[in-house]
Parts: sequence; structure tokens; C-alpha cells
Amino acid sequence: MLEEARAALGTGELIELKPGGQKLVYASELEGKSAVVKVVRLPAGSASAIVLERAHREVEILADIDSQYVVRVLSQAIEIGDSPEAICWAEEMLDGEDLSSAKNSYPWDGKEVRALMLDLAHGLNEFHQQGVVHRDLSPGNIRRLTSNQFVLMDPGYARHLNKAALTGFYHPGTPGYLSPEHAPGGRPIEASDVFCVGILAYEALTGQPTFPDIADQDAYLRQLTTGQVDSIQSKLSSVDPDLGAVIDACLQRQPARRYLDASELIAALNEI
Repeated sequence: MLEEARAALGTGELIELKPGGQKLVYASELEGKSAVVKVVRLPAGSASAIVLERAHREVEILADIDSQYVVRVLSQAIEIGDSPEAICWAEEMLDGEDLSSAKNSYPWDGKEVRALMLDLAHGLNEFHQQGVVHRDLSPGNIRRLTSNQFVLMDPGYARHLNKAALTGFYHPGTPGYLSPEHAPGGRPIEASDVFCVGILAYEALTGQPTFPDIADQDAYLRQLTTGQVDSIQSKLSSVDPDLGAVIDACLQRQPARRYLDASELIAALNEI
């Protein structure tokens, strides 16, 4: 399968970066430049068609974006093997580390957190202009470059608001980094991504999770849909009031009380 992927994409040797799982990730070269090759193994049965369509949609979304704040795709999605068995594509290689590793240095100061929020908002704005909600804005899907710029990655769970949903009433994402609209029966919209920016900012500034208890899924979802996150100033009195107000607005339980999309969040951050 790997040799088929390499031949189909025209890359060099594939060197494993992330072992196991449904999505395999490799370092390679494409046309003389460093690249990342992703290979998604397709499950047996009816689920195969959904995984295949989701992968095609992920690549199509990235192909329509050309921004320093979003990882660039370098190829089309190519199906390989009989039936097929897998689908693969190439993306640009990013230096630095995922936010899941960078968060070991939390808490950050207000300047760093504002930079995080602004870069994420610029990246999300590219999605929102297409009518796409990222839906999985979590540390593992954000890269902090050595230049300290942040880049959005892996819109595998992205929802195109103008196309049929692939997940029905279930809205996938990463526990601890979900919006109230991720709960069963909800409908993630652009403001849902804004909520998730608020979660990341709150965590980076305080060094504490917004939702500390996610082990009990039912209790976690009740907290998401019926509770209200405490004002960040009640947790960190030293926070800049303007930055604190923006984070609090992102974390409002009702979408209409948040910034409605990334462009509104950018405007608010630019006023600080």
C-alpha cells in the first residue's frame, strides 16, 4: 500500500512520523521539497464510503485555500488499491511543533495568547469565507512554527454548511475542545469555531482547562449546553481587561452572544 501511495503521488521515500491508527503520516519529498504524506486506510463495510468522501472533502477544502495560516495541500487525493483500500495525498512540511506539545510551556502571557487567537482567527476566516466550519480546533490540529506563527491543520472533520453532512446528528471533535453546538442535536456554525478559539486562549492564559472534567461524557455535555464558563478575570485577575473581554465573548454559551465568525473576532483583537 505504501509503495502504491509513493508511486501515485510521485514522492520520495516515506519515513513514518505517526505510527498506527487509521491515518498514517509520513515525511517525504515532492519535487525537491519536504512534504508530509497522509495515507488513510479505509474500513470495511459501509463506513468506507464516508471515510473516503471525508478525505476527498478535506483535500478539496485545503486546495481552495492559499494562506500562511492554513497548511497547504500539494496534491490531489488519490485512491489506491483494490476497492479501494486507502486514499492518500501530500501536504507541505511545517517546522516547529504541535500546540499539544507547545502547551507544556503554559501559562503564556497576554501578548502570546493574543497572537495565538489572531493567527487562528485568520486561518479560520479562510474556512468561514468558504462556508466551512473546522469543527476540530484542538491542540493536535494547530502547529506552532519556529517563527512563533500558528498554522491550522487537519480539517478532516470540517463541515461544509452548503453540502450534505457526512456525520448526521453526530458532530465529531476532540473532548475538552468542543462547542455547545457539538452536542447531539446541535448544529456547528462559524461561531462554534470562535468558541473553540476561546477554549484554547483560556487554557493558554491560565494553564488550566476550561472544562476540567471530561471523563464523564454526559456530565461534560450537560456542562457545555447548560453552563457558562466563568469570566477569565475571575480566574486570573492580572489579565488585560480588553483581552479578557474578548475571550469571555468567545466563550458565551449562546452563539448569538459570541463573535459570529472569524472576521468579527479579528476585528475585536485588532482593537486591543
